[in-house]
Amino acid sequence: MPVVPRAPRLSPWGRVVAVSGAIVGVVVVGMVAWSVAAAHERRVSYSVSGALEGLSLDLGNADLVVVGAGRSASVAVSHVDHYGFGHGPEVRRTVTGGVFTVRSRCPKTVLHACTVRYRVAVPDNLALDIRTSGGSVDLRGYRGSARITTRDGDIDVDGFCGFLLQAQAEGSGDVAARTACAPQRLALRSTTGAVRAQVPGGRYRVDASTSGTGPIVRGIVNAADAPFAIQALSSSGTVVVERVP
Repeated sequence: MPVVPRAPRLSPWGRVVAVSGAIVGVVVVGMVAWSVAAAHERRVSYSVSGALEGLSLDLGNADLVVVGAGRSASVAVSHVDHYGFGHGPEVRRTVTGGVFTVRSRCPKTVLHACTVRYRVAVPDNLALDIRTSGGSVDLRGYRGSARITTRDGDIDVDGFCGFLLQAQAEGSGDVAARTACAPQRLALRSTTGAVRAQVPGGRYRVDASTSGTGPIVRGIVNAADAPFAIQALSSSGTVVVERVP
């Protein structure tokens, strides 16, 4: 009869480690199940009308889509919040000096996730001041002036027409802008991300720089006396300034 080898006996310390590992595994599984069971979704929509002169959005890690609303008389805001354990984002809304301000932050805890996505419809010529940290910003069909700042979030602008567009990713985010008309001033910057400007053909004062390969300027005339200015800068990302295809 073959001899079956006996399993090695655990030392007292080994038994303690094994039991502790089993307990931790049970706790982790329990916490995941609890988090899923406690998950919430909240949808909020509202509009703001009146004599507004500007809109300021400070949204933390939330993603944001802004669309131009033409001659609409109000700002329409909606957001979808996902969170657990009943701890949703903290939101503060104020109107001061004609500027409507929204500040949103998720709680800083490790026991639950919190994500927020905003969509805002903005009338023409209502000045925008937008800031996020990790959240991305998409700006579509807006006519006016806008300043956008993120940390690591990407910035994507399409169909912009206005006097001033400043878009800066202070960390690794990419910055791209495609304009529907020649902007008086277009300033795009990223610390390490890519920067891309697409504008109608014409004469521009172009300041483009990167320590990486490039920059690339094509399809437009770079002239010191041009009426329109483009700045496209990145410390190490690719930089492209070109005519709209």
